Amino acid sequence: MARTLVRTEKKEFARDTASMALINTDRAAFMQYKAARARGSAVEELSAEVQLVKNDMQEIKNMLTQLTRVITDGK
Repeated sequence: MARTLVRTEKKEFARDTASMALINTDRAAFMQYKAARARGSAVEELSAEVQLVKNDMQEIKNMLTQLTRVITDGK
């Protein structure tokens, strides 16, 4: 089945005659959307990495506290 697109009143949209679907043909807007989504994904990855580093620092702090306690108590 061949896809036939018919222009609509708005130039960024076309209608597929087989399914009557309205299709956005604005490639620039699509590329902007993908770039924004990629930036959001990068922020989420960095946020998760920062959280891991914070957890590791807390674990190191707890271990140093225990070590200091053992040394000062003489156990």
